Amino acid sequence: MRKDAERNRERLLEAADRMFRERGIDVSVGEIAGAAGLGRATLFRNFASKHELIAAVLGERVGELLAYSRRLLEQDPDDAEVTFTFATGLVARLAENRALMQAATDELPQPSPALARAHTALLELMGALLARGKRAGAVRPEATATDLMALIKGVCVLPPPGQQAAPETVIRQLDLVRAALTTPAYSQPLRGRPAPLPA
Repeated sequence: MRKDAERNRERLLEAADRMFRERGIDVSVGEIAGAAGLGRATLFRNFASKHELIAAVLGERVGELLAYSRRLLEQDPDDAEVTFTFATGLVARLAENRALMQAATDELPQPSPALARAHTALLELMGALLARGKRAGAVRPEATATDLMALIKGVCVLPPPGQQAAPETVIRQLDLVRAALTTPAYSQPLRGRPAPLPA
């Protein structure tokens, strides 16, 4: 690939990453091309479809999630807390990137095979993290990776598009995740503040 073509591809990927973070995957290819200072034709010379562009951007982001999960699984020594350390870190990452949340929680309209495999791998890692908590007696034996994913997704979709939840509300929601998954011996009082009712 020529250097100018490589630069154009990088500009498109950077613009797409930025816009997906801010607005999710519904942003148009025309807007992405414009943000990169390029035309739609250049975008489609580099990516055969919008789905290919989404997969290119999100593949790296989901890979980062998997690496984070593996590091915790291998290096965090606290069996009782590792699941909740993971949940806190994952919520922080997903809250910063709406498109990543859609990919990680399997909401993409046409997920690529690579992203589908990454989603499966993430669920497997979540299952392994939960297993450590179960061995410590901290996590309910019937809790599953899909339970944990659904709870995390609920935390991330709480604020309206374009807004961030207040830190006190996120703390509250993460404590509710903990309350749903922990055994009575490891229960804790709820901290933070509930989300306000709509005006």
